[in-house]
Amino acid sequence: METARLRNSENDLVIAAAVWLNERTPETWTVEASRSQEPSDRRAADAAITVRDPRSSYATFAVEARSSVAPRDVERLLGGSFGQKLRAMTPHIPVLVVAPWLSERTQTLLAAEGVNYVDLTGNARVQLDNPALFVQSQGAARDPAPAPRGRVRLRGSKAGRLLRTLVDVRPPYGVGELAAATGLAPGYVSRVLEALDEDALVERARRGRVERTDVEGLLRRWAEAYDVFATNEVARFLAPRGARAALERLERIDRPPGRFAVTGSFAAVRLAPVAAPALLAVYADDVEALSRELELMPADAGANVALLRPFDPVAWEGSSLVDGVAYVTPSQAAIDCLSGNGRMPAEGEALLGWMLADERRWRRSSLTADPPAA
Repeated sequence: METARLRNSENDLVIAAAVWLNERTPETWTVEASRSQEPSDRRAADAAITVRDPRSSYATFAVEARSSVAPRDVERLLGGSFGQKLRAMTPHIPVLVVAPWLSERTQTLLAAEGVNYVDLTGNARVQLDNPALFVQSQGAARDPAPAPRGRVRLRGSKAGRLLRTLVDVRPPYGVGELAAATGLAPGYVSRVLEALDEDALVERARRGRVERTDVEGLLRRWAEAYDVFATNEVARFLAPRGARAALERLERIDRPPGRFAVTGSFAAVRLAPVAAPALLAVYADDVEALSRELELMPADAGANVALLRPFDPVAWEGSSLVDGVAYVTPSQAAIDCLSGNGRMPAEGEALLGWMLADERRWRRSSLTADPPAA
């Protein structure tokens, strides 16, 4: 009974995908769905969708319909029995994954493997060479019918502290080592790692030890729940002579009022220049005292300096001195820019490119090693 119900659900998904494609191809084209006549044949896909143009040119998708496809499922799907079936077929047969909903991370992984996809909310990327067809659309960003089991939320200071460590330090390391290094409970670290593993953002050994991390994916996932000007407590000011002059004044402070570290645009362009930055963002222990030292004027509009009380002490970790001014780590500058406004996301993308080009320039070799001088 359960098998029949699942098969009917898969049939519904295939038919829905065929209808969706039919509505987005020219009226003179035809789109037909069919189930495999020999489901026990490992050389056959579960279903097929054929797209045909008026000239009788056609292409047939090998379809895999699933009730859910998580990021980690992409690897399992293409490496398991379905992947074996695909390798047994001609490489010219396009693959189409169909599901009720696909997360952005799942879509990215499927696209990277050259696999077409359609979900019932409208997230889709379908490409054919003959007949020529390209359809891409955006549907729901969140699952409209999430599974009842809870998902670890990567929000707040604890999540930020752990994510910064995963980004900043090359594996391998275990749950206990991460817990000790971050001051977090082992149970919490284990739950977050499990969620990140499901999203294919970390690779773990059988006993849970982290063997690989996806730096770009982790930062982008963190950016979904982080906002530099909302997660941190921010005070905005106007530097009458401009943001650059305020930075130069920082360099001349003999006795700074508490800790401070430059982040955001000025920290990013120091490593990956894009354009002259317009906003000076600085983490500060004593916002009021530092604003007086820099002779800043409070400003709600037209601010060119933002002083931040950090969301967590991890924001200070790994800071380096350049010309007497402390700068946050590249990873902290990247997340602050990616989640910022104006030109900051573009500056964050440039910095992320610099980071990915050579991790040895900024990433620690172990949890106990010092950070390189970026």
